[in-house]
Amino acid sequence: MYRDSNTRTLLKTVTWRITATATTTILVFLFTGAIDTAIQVGLLELLAKMLFYYLHERGWDKIKWGKEEVPAFVLWITGIPCSGKTTLATMIKEELSKEKLRVQHLDSHDVRPLFPETGFTREEVNNHIKRVGHLASMLEKNGIITIASFVSPYRESRTFVRKLCQNYVEVHLDTTAEVARRYDHNGFYKKVDEGIYKNVPGVDVEYEICENTEYTLDMTEKNLEEAKQEIMQVIKSRYIK
Repeated sequence: MYRDSNTRTLLKTVTWRITATATTTILVFLFTGAIDTAIQVGLLELLAKMLFYYLHERGWDKIKWGKEEVPAFVLWITGIPCSGKTTLATMIKEELSKEKLRVQHLDSHDVRPLFPETGFTREEVNNHIKRVGHLASMLEKNGIITIASFVSPYRESRTFVRKLCQNYVEVHLDTTAEVARRYDHNGFYKKVDEGIYKNVPGVDVEYEICENTEYTLDMTEKNLEEAKQEIMQVIKSRYIK
């Protein structure tokens, strides 16, 4: 997903040649005792080898042999509110970033405010997830690994997103509202109890499980670190060889 730009290659050429030429100049001086000769040889070598090194680097950059391609993919993390989706997605993004990969995290907390008129009826939620799915698929087509963390409770919209993406992995964080309440640090379920939030999956709306979900993690028994390790193993076995 990354390649050296011409400018980067040129900078590498210059810094390496300064180091190498200084070494050559010192060695010539030690053998001949003539500082003028040492400087002349050093300058000649500097110019000649900078040119050849630059051509060598650009030539290798055009050769595909030995390069390991990591295909872009969409990792869709779904589950009821406060099941750990955002935190888990952030952890996975950090792991993938260590591999020097281009990764984008799409999260409901960041995306939904862009569409403030969107409500929480079944139709509105489905349309919202479809919009996000289009964005995720576009990022994937442009070579960017995309991690999406959304409740996305309905089969219809998740199936729609799956069909849009070329490489799609769906992970369902399976838990109960009772367990999710333990990880609710923002008072979400308090507002549910007060009747402020309605149409909440796992409370007054069913979360629809898909039969073709790639991985279902039982979050009543696992912690987020264990979940991260499992998902990273899946990603590495599929995409990062």
